[in-house]
Amino acid sequence: MSEVIERALAKPSIFKDESKLSIDYVPENLPHREDELETLTSYFRFMIEKPGGLCQKVLIVGPVGTGKTATSKLFGKVFSNLAEKKGVKLKYFHVNCHKDRTLYMVLKRVIKGLMPNFPERGLSAQEMLQAIWDYLESEDSYALLTLDELDYFIRTAGETALYDLIRMSDELLNLPQRFSFIFIARSQVFLPALDKSTRSTLMHNIIRFKPYTASQLKDILKARVEEAFFEGAISDEIISIIADIASETGDARYALELLWRAAKYAEVEESRRVKLEHVRKAASDMHPFMRVEVLENLLLHEKILLLAIARTLKTADTAYVTMGEIEETYKLICEELNERPRKHTQLWEYVQNLKNLGLIKANVTNVKRKGRSTKIGLVEVPIETIEKEVLALIWREKSGRAKQHT
Repeated sequence: MSEVIERALAKPSIFKDESKLSIDYVPENLPHREDELETLTSYFRFMIEKPGGLCQKVLIVGPVGTGKTATSKLFGKVFSNLAEKKGVKLKYFHVNCHKDRTLYMVLKRVIKGLMPNFPERGLSAQEMLQAIWDYLESEDSYALLTLDELDYFIRTAGETALYDLIRMSDELLNLPQRFSFIFIARSQVFLPALDKSTRSTLMHNIIRFKPYTASQLKDILKARVEEAFFEGAISDEIISIIADIASETGDARYALELLWRAAKYAEVEESRRVKLEHVRKAASDMHPFMRVEVLENLLLHEKILLLAIARTLKTADTAYVTMGEIEETYKLICEELNERPRKHTQLWEYVQNLKNLGLIKANVTNVKRKGRSTKIGLVEVPIETIEKEVLALIWREKSGRAKQHT
């Protein structure tokens, strides 16, 4: 079999650097987000000019794929470097709340960034907050923390966790303010449900990101093509077509993933350039409402449960199936994968998370003589697409685990 792999590796690639199309890659320049970067700078310039003067809180809102994460990451990187040149110790932290879902996990990530050898086990969230503050005080340092997907964090960790975080500095009025915050959310719909004081804090400074136009998407794609592909692999026509397709949602992530998949089809056919047919295949393979990064951030057994939901719905050929039916399929998949099944209570928590992420619908109904029953269905994404993508991610994760143990 090694010959097959060696032969595949020997084939020429149209990619110069495939990583430049990754959702985690943040380019040095972000077309059409210059105004937003300037606004962020105006809000946080005091951290360089008069550090410790206040605890700033900024809320960024906008639909998926509008550059919120990339803009905040680029700002944090450049701003902290400029602060260092000015003699200010400023550390930037960007936390994805789909991965770090509780206040404890958020604080653990911050502590590891500040004190890599800090033994955080056994400490409460409040004790970790105090340890972070003590370190910043002792080092005369400052932290700018971004919570990405804030609305999801509030749903999972609770409003109290957010309150504890942003009110931390209020108890230390006579000391320099060591923390400031950027919060990122898809919309403002979660705000009315918050406590009045918390809500007013978040609504004070809001930056709104609008969906990209076709012309703007074209500029973004052109910039990435120059970094990711060899010359001649992607024509202006292909860039325009992909930009037009993605302009329906204004989603740059969708556009970049569409470009990547089309290029993969071209490579399989050993084509030296991406053709219209490759774009058509990629578009039929994808669904703009399914976020690959959301699926990647699921726990292994959340992925297995989602796969079980897809397979159960496919077999039943109905819009909804019961939790009991899904659990039977889930156990069979666990057996196939040599994984120990999780218990019902844990699976129910996974269902709530998948629902909160917008991946499934879960409705509780009353059934005569049987009490309450949960009906579960998929949202907007074709079953075949979910099944294909999730299964690939499961095997990738299990393969990664196997390599770690060898």
